Amino acid sequence: MVIPFLVAVLVLVVVGTLLWKVMAAQAAQAGHDGAPGGSAEDAPTGPTRAASPRRPQRRPVAPDDDPEFLRSLDEKIQREDPPSV
Repeated sequence: MVIPFLVAVLVLVVVGTLLWKVMAAQAAQAGHDGAPGGSAEDAPTGPTRAASPRRPQRRPVAPDDDPEFLRSLDEKIQREDPPSV
């Protein structure tokens, strides 16, 4: 009774892995890797592939870490409420 269950789990794992590989290959062939603006060159092919040197990866900056946003916020506050002397 346990053996058919284990065989079913094994078959599901193998089928799932194969489907994953096929879908990844189709996505790479279509020119995207699931991310907006991705291309086949950006699609990961394994754990040893490095990021493309042509387009550096930028990390999103939160508004409270963005110097331009903070500068514009300071200017807005100074315009609305000038310091009283």
